[in-house]
Amino acid sequence: MLAALFNSAILAQPASAAGPVIVSLTFDDSHVDQVAAAAYMNSKGLKGTFYVPSGFLNSDPKYYMTTDQAKALQTAGNEIAGHTVTHPDLTLADTGEQQRQICNDRNALIALGLRVTSFAYPFAASNSTIEPIVAACGYNSARGLGDIASKNPDSAVLPLAETIPPGDPFLTKAPDQVDNTWTLQNLKDLTLKAEPAGGWMQYTFHHIGVAGESLSIPTADFNALIDFLATEQAAGRVIVKTVDQVIGGAVKPSAANGPTPPAPITTGNLIRNPGFETAGSVAGSPPACWVPGAYGTNAYTTSTVTTAHSGTAASQLVMSSYTDGDAKMLPPLDTGQCAPTVTPGHRYTMSAWYTSTAQTQFELYYRIGQGAWHYWTSSPFALPSATYTQTSWTSPPVPAGATAMSMALTLSSTGTLVTDDYSLTEALTTPGAFQPITPARLLDTRTSSGPVAPNGTVSFKVAGTPGIPASVSAVAMNLTVTETKANGFVTAYASGATRPNASNLNYGQGQTVPNMVVVPVGADGNVTLFNQSTGTAQLIADVAGYYLVGTPTAAGAFKALAPSRFLDTRTSSGAVAANGTVSFQVGGANGIPSGVSAVAVNVTVTEPKSNGFVTAYASGAARPGTSNLNYAQGQTVPNMVTVPVGADGKVTLFNQSTGTTQLVADVAGYYLAGTASALGTFQPTAPLRFLDTRTSSGPVAGGGTVSVAVAGANAVPATASATILNVTVTEPRASGFITAYDSGSPRPNASNLNYGLGQTVPNMVTVPVGAVDGKVNLYNQSTGTTQLVADVFGYFL
Repeated sequence: MLAALFNSAILAQPASAAGPVIVSLTFDDSHVDQVAAAAYMNSKGLKGTFYVPSGFLNSDPKYYMTTDQAKALQTAGNEIAGHTVTHPDLTLADTGEQQRQICNDRNALIALGLRVTSFAYPFAASNSTIEPIVAACGYNSARGLGDIASKNPDSAVLPLAETIPPGDPFLTKAPDQVDNTWTLQNLKDLTLKAEPAGGWMQYTFHHIGVAGESLSIPTADFNALIDFLATEQAAGRVIVKTVDQVIGGAVKPSAANGPTPPAPITTGNLIRNPGFETAGSVAGSPPACWVPGAYGTNAYTTSTVTTAHSGTAASQLVMSSYTDGDAKMLPPLDTGQCAPTVTPGHRYTMSAWYTSTAQTQFELYYRIGQGAWHYWTSSPFALPSATYTQTSWTSPPVPAGATAMSMALTLSSTGTLVTDDYSLTEALTTPGAFQPITPARLLDTRTSSGPVAPNGTVSFKVAGTPGIPASVSAVAMNLTVTETKANGFVTAYASGATRPNASNLNYGQGQTVPNMVVVPVGADGNVTLFNQSTGTAQLIADVAGYYLVGTPTAAGAFKALAPSRFLDTRTSSGAVAANGTVSFQVGGANGIPSGVSAVAVNVTVTEPKSNGFVTAYASGAARPGTSNLNYAQGQTVPNMVTVPVGADGKVTLFNQSTGTTQLVADVAGYYLAGTASALGTFQPTAPLRFLDTRTSSGPVAGGGTVSVAVAGANAVPATASATILNVTVTEPRASGFITAYDSGSPRPNASNLNYGLGQTVPNMVTVPVGAVDGKVNLYNQSTGTTQLVADVFGYFL
């Protein structure tokens, strides 16, 4: 009420108390509907200022102006002004990105033949460090918003107009932006209330005559305002000028472009700060390389919370009211500071851990060149979850001309969404290529179906689960048996297929035994496990990656097979002598082509007469100083092996022992010969020891971790995405298990190798390497120390 009385008192003063109020009609974001509005405005002799993000020009003629339309506006006497390249919140960007957005924008507009002296801050977001950048880029002024009284009651205490000249030309004051809640009278009042005292009034429009758009006003209201201002100008109470005409000053030469963006991440996880652990540069701002985003009519808040999936930070989004649209926290739509670089035609797999009270989905955007960002597509919805759940989806091929993308989980209803540990990786396209994933537990009968019956089976879903596409040819998984009531073995095979005469894991009563398994996936997306035993057993399956469907043709691509027995010395050559070898034919046998580079084979030792170990290697090659399978007298021990094939198509097994042993080999698939070059294909190497804590760092502490440099070390290139290595635990001081995972990622709830006090236990591991440092972490979950040995047998690109 006091504000109304105060304004009435001002209006009661004679109009001649001050000079005419200067009015500037400004238009943000180069929307194409502004062209028709300009035509009507110009027909009445009024000119406007159009703040044009250079990246928007020519990006989509359905929504944004073309260069020719912008030039025509200038030719008609209107002003074209700068508004950054991609319209970001500059306060959330680093200095380099601010310089690129501001300087590159002006330079791009000038290169098109446009006269550019004025600037407007996107979202009216600015601070004292950004203003000097605007000046250094050659602008004469910069507009803010919300500093002049408007229809908003809370703004009644603000000035009725900006001063001329403005107190700060690089943060000129203006009322709130015009939206669909403004009436024609609200629009007129800005000028009417300012007329008695004079000054400068800047109107800010986005859309004119766009139905359903919150930042639009009806064409009739806009035209009526133009008619009103033309009448006021004719009466001498108003002068309509462009911002450039108000500020004055010469057109400054182009400044240097901003610095080159940081080199993009090209392998592994492409997301910067995927777990929100790095804080933003300004206190209270979102985490580095993340910004809030929304469209439609809704109200939301974002915050960083400590209820993290890993680390100490996660992002929380609360949608308190909702009519339409959505909200999210996403990598900024920038020129290269944070947004992941992508390649047209390629597909990308994204994942995130989340809790949510409402359904959520990935929403994707892509950038054309260094400028315009476009909405791309959305994933299917993921269901609400009270506990952290991982959701994954693979995008369609990236559109032609796209150079970067952004994506995030969204809320499109009221609710609370917490997200953490995002991942974005290039998806594979080569049939038979391998995609590693953070190991995920897909089966644990201890907490689901209960123990598997004697000679019983359990099937579980693999394809279509989080992180795995709906159609895959095979999966690599670590299979563990525990709480066994009798001796036995486990056979893994594709659901719906005939159970093969092969074993993947042999065990004794009361034992806990792990083994890596490569197994085809059934047409229903399931894998079946058969428990050959007179007693029950609990089974656990941790999936480490999958192979793409299709006929493999590329070098290093994998073809999964129903496990087939290629060697059983019990029925053929007899026990292998102490320090003796046995070779068996692989290439050209049992449906395997003659030209293969390596095979995945499960090797089992049984009836050993003393302690020892087995080494698998290519026939004709020098025997490496590594082991694949360690055993004790009388034990039956299996281990999955990925081993190169000799020129004669054979694999050799060496029995390092003082006693004989029987050996069994069941082949589960093969890799095509040739030098691997396609993403996700496998390159076998001569086995090489990458870690032996007995001769280096010493035993790994209970609850401790040791890292192994893989990518970029020895024969493994820095571009490797995953590796196959044999991990052996020895001299353990207590029972425990080992978890292998990529450095830089949260440690998964999975195990690769279980062991007891004093045991020496090996297991093959297929594991991603760290995207940043190329390392693999080995975690010792135990109350005692243990020695660890890791032998690398090849890598995936």
